[in-house]
Amino acid sequence: MPRALLVCVIAWACMLTVSNAWSKGTPVTPGTSFPTNLFSSMYYMPSQPTAEPRPAVARLGGGWFPDALNNPMTLPSHAPASEAVLPAPLHGTQQVKTLIHDVLNSAHQLVRGGNSSFLCNVCRTGLSTLQTLAHTSPELVPDVLTGVCRTLNLFGATALSDQCALTFDRAMYGGPITQVMSYGNFSGEAPDATLVCAAATFCERPSENLSEAFLNDWFHGSRAPSQSTLDRWHAKQAHAQAHFSESSLLPVLHISDLHVDGRYMVGSESNCTFGETRYCCHSISANSALYSKPITHGTVPRANISAPAGYWGNYTCDAPWSLIGNALEAIRHVSGERGYELALFTGDLTLHDDLFRYSHDLIQYSAQALFGALKGILGRTPLFSTLGNHETSPENFYAPHSLPDGRGHQFDWDSDYLARLWRSLGWLDAHGEQDVRTHYGGFSVSPRSGLRIISMNSDFWYFVNVFNYIHSTNPDMSGMLRFLTDELFEAEKRGERVWILGHVATGWDGSQSLEKPSNLFYQIVSRFAPHTIAAIFFGHTHQDHFSVFYRAESGRSADAPRHTSGAATIALNAPSVTPESNVNPSFRVYYVDPHTYDIYDWDQYYADVDTFATSVHGPVWHHLYSARDTYGDLHASVHDHQYSAHVALEHGTRWPQNVPLNATFWAALTDEMEARPALLSTFSRLQSRQSSRANVCTDQDCRKANVCYMRSATAAQGRTCRAGFGSVV
Repeated sequence: MPRALLVCVIAWACMLTVSNAWSKGTPVTPGTSFPTNLFSSMYYMPSQPTAEPRPAVARLGGGWFPDALNNPMTLPSHAPASEAVLPAPLHGTQQVKTLIHDVLNSAHQLVRGGNSSFLCNVCRTGLSTLQTLAHTSPELVPDVLTGVCRTLNLFGATALSDQCALTFDRAMYGGPITQVMSYGNFSGEAPDATLVCAAATFCERPSENLSEAFLNDWFHGSRAPSQSTLDRWHAKQAHAQAHFSESSLLPVLHISDLHVDGRYMVGSESNCTFGETRYCCHSISANSALYSKPITHGTVPRANISAPAGYWGNYTCDAPWSLIGNALEAIRHVSGERGYELALFTGDLTLHDDLFRYSHDLIQYSAQALFGALKGILGRTPLFSTLGNHETSPENFYAPHSLPDGRGHQFDWDSDYLARLWRSLGWLDAHGEQDVRTHYGGFSVSPRSGLRIISMNSDFWYFVNVFNYIHSTNPDMSGMLRFLTDELFEAEKRGERVWILGHVATGWDGSQSLEKPSNLFYQIVSRFAPHTIAAIFFGHTHQDHFSVFYRAESGRSADAPRHTSGAATIALNAPSVTPESNVNPSFRVYYVDPHTYDIYDWDQYYADVDTFATSVHGPVWHHLYSARDTYGDLHASVHDHQYSAHVALEHGTRWPQNVPLNATFWAALTDEMEARPALLSTFSRLQSRQSSRANVCTDQDCRKANVCYMRSATAAQGRTCRAGFGSVV
């Protein structure tokens, strides 16, 4: 073959190779067409971008979810009465009027204020009285709660007091709260009463401490792994690093917080204020500066809208179907011909909305629509999910099975539906399906040899879940953490590495989890990391950040020395697809060792809301950063003699290519951030994916607080940091 021809053939072959493999520097523009092929039919498909598409979604058991469920012009006005739940009365009906009077009097005193000791006592007394009413006439408790909303004119506006009353109706929060008041212990200074009042900031927070006797019993006397277990892990780790090959790394997709808003209305108010609704981009959303009339149906006049919601989405609103469809197409495009080995989803399918607009149907519709669409995008790639706090109705709640009167199974409608759905999509087998039914949506599966994925329902450490305030001295009332521990013991025996999935992080700034369950989770992680637990994955905050778990040395996580030498494993918070809370939509691809299942790098992708909010062509997805390229240079801590990881750096400053981005790396990065504050500003910009609406951490107080958050993996640890600089929505 002539040399010139040979050169042309080689050049042509190279060109074909490049054209079939997407370059990280090449923007992805999925286009303006909505992927209707992901759905069996459409209720509405606009010909112009003046309204959102509405997919028709079939129920798992037959039939269809009604179009009215998501029609932007027919917002639900109250929770379905059929979903109300109340405990049975325990005795009598005497003194009801006196009890109601005393509860209202306590509420008035709390609103008036006073010193902390006084308010703590008033709060506990009010709860004790409310419990007596719950035992006597449980059907009256929701009425009392709604009465408190209206008589105290909470938030200073009639519309908001009405909204408060709808939230505490027996079909929404009122029923579960009545159950908690009936089943918990709210007499005097009981721990349940103190914890509730602490959550309301009237009392001091309870201790996180777990006794040595408790921990010895919890771990069946095996508080540390055997030497043979550690030897096996060290040998596997050394082999992986000695035979490291970048080409053998597995691509793993991680997405979180989709929050599809089928009620999103193009042209509605995107810059809304807290009026009839607290959420923007809905037909009744309003800005009080331009429109102050009460509105429950219809639309706000166009002349009274300050910032019309665009077709593709806004920083203040959840993701419309147009943005969800576009993001799914970008995820498909980035995977290329190889696809993803595995996919992870860390919770929150359903939109943010007024609590009384939630229903069982809305939750199941969101799950059916989005998981079905993801199946269409991912093909044979299995997706493993965890439940977000928005994956149930009432939102944020899940009850332990140990409740009396059969109330422990009142959320089985949710976990049973997800069990059947995930099984029907081929993501779980029969054993996994049964796990989901038994463990509140959680499960333990092994999708690849040597890897185990354990999904947890994080509502059982989430401070908003009212059922966590029953017998609150028990850090595992639900049995969820017992399930995790038992699965980890089995994984340790088999020599498996484990990924743990959850939604609400146990730590970071300490604002979202309860002390005792987050501490027990920390103790469990300390026992099984890093030889068994490879990584933990969370969502919820909509932002990109991480928390390092260090070795626990006592039954108090706050006592753990948070030094790089004691780093055990890492919790990674994935950014959201929804732009709500002033962030840019995003997704992540990890590169994972096929034997140790350690993460060696990841690529983050995003689309800029400022660019696409009013565009015709739609979102353009860019490569935002590589974790290794962005954070792998540790020169400042080396120069300041603050580098303390037991890893020899390449060229004296770079994290070695054959060493994973493990807990030691992320702990060392916090040392680097202290030595090089500008890197923390970079981290801060990446948290929101360079959103123009987000704050950038540049002052010393913010930087110090954020490094502290990165080193905090429990509520107690997070509360040792300065408050007010976290990323929680």
